[in-house]
Amino acid sequence: MRGLVRTTVPVVVSVLALSACSVEAGAPNDAVTTEELEKQVDRGLTEKVGQSPKDVDCPDELEAKKGAHTRCTLSTDDGLRFGVTVTIDRLLSEDEAHFDIKVDQEPK
Repeated sequence: MRGLVRTTVPVVVSVLALSACSVEAGAPNDAVTTEELEKQVDRGLTEKVGQSPKDVDCPDELEAKKGAHTRCTLSTDDGLRFGVTVTIDRLLSEDEAHFDIKVDQEPK
């Protein structure tokens, strides 16, 4: 009889839209902080695929304007790392932005 082997297979989401990220309007350099980006990417992926990444790292803030983009990295429980592009595709209000999140098809 064959034994059942359980393994974690990363689920790669090619496009994921997130909304309702707070942006501090009126600050000299309106931007989404690295911490907020990491939280939004983690939350969105968890909602979409039902599993939270092990870690999300966004080293740069994201300018709060339409078309602004940055790169993040997500890590899976089995040690794989995927690049993630986060783009603001529209501003919903002075303090909310809608994100387009694309996870690379291949691990780093």
